Amino acid sequence: MHILDEELYQAGMVIAACPTAPCHEDHVSACLLERLCDLPHVTTRLDEFGNLHASYEHESSGREPFRVVAHMDHPGFVVDRKEGKEEVRFAGGVEEKYFIGKKIVFYHERSQEPLGWARIKKTSFSEEAKRVKLDRTIPKEATFAMWDLPEARCTKKLFISPACDDLAQVSTVLALLRRLALSGSRASVQALFTRAEEIGFAGALAALKTKKKLSPITTLSLETSQAHGFARVDAGPIVRVGDRLSVFDSKITHWLNVAFRDLQSARPGLLYQRLLMGGGTCEASVFQRAGFPTGALCVALNQYHNMGRGTSIAAESISLRDWQGLYDFLFFLATEAKPLHVTDETVTKRFEQLEKKALSTLKP
Repeated sequence: MHILDEELYQAGMVIAACPTAPCHEDHVSACLLERLCDLPHVTTRLDEFGNLHASYEHESSGREPFRVVAHMDHPGFVVDRKEGKEEVRFAGGVEEKYFIGKKIVFYHERSQEPLGWARIKKTSFSEEAKRVKLDRTIPKEATFAMWDLPEARCTKKLFISPACDDLAQVSTVLALLRRLALSGSRASVQALFTRAEEIGFAGALAALKTKKKLSPITTLSLETSQAHGFARVDAGPIVRVGDRLSVFDSKITHWLNVAFRDLQSARPGLLYQRLLMGGGTCEASVFQRAGFPTGALCVALNQYHNMGRGTSIAAESISLRDWQGLYDFLFFLATEAKPLHVTDETVTKRFEQLEKKALSTLKP
């Protein structure tokens, strides 16, 4: 048994079954399009770079519009064939010590069925590329590969998957859009499912250069982030104040914080954390630097990028309670939370009162 809402569980399992790697997100994108198709008040489109945009808009007067961003890739292996030669490169951030002797499974964009497997017998990492040598021939049709890991599953407390980062949050957004549509909720939510985040935010950066410009609304990056420092798994979803590169918009962070406290009032016992997750950089930094009002939410992650104990490759995992909590929070944010201008005005009035008091107290 698990504690997940059925919509979230189904989304999580179907997305987790999609093989993916940077620049090879076709299976995830196709699955999303299939499950968002024909939903009331939901529209979808692919931009010229392959990012998937979705929008839910229904009787949204008085509701705060926002965009959620999640990436469709996960660190993986890419097959390069040039001038009669072929090689396998790793795309993403995993330390070189984890590779030797590990088994990988090959795929192609046309089918989710594996094409074959191989073991890594040698590595050659440089600033230019992370090349690996295998113990057998690469399958003819193969275009990418993933670590050989068991299929996704739920335990009583954890969702365990080959690629929680960031497919779990792709699933969160999918389930959110379906929940909004099937309930006919009054809300305005945009979603951006990006490509190739693991090799330098390629999809997010490209999304800023599309012919159809992104509306300048509040943008929230959703991640599964390394349990690092004060961040704890199963202690609630996290309002991410910043990452290794940036501190995000304080007005957006305050809005999220107030919404969490309001939801806690209605649901005593709901947990959340408010932390600067400095272990890495997320897509929020891309949108922050582009001038968008930006915030971030995440859940803490075990076995970040599949790096287990010692040199073992392991499935990633997140807390079911954290995941469900974030999903419920996003629905609340879309349908019930105070608009951003209300929380901002409250802070402004408070500081005006403090200023008046300060000048009265300290007047010469």
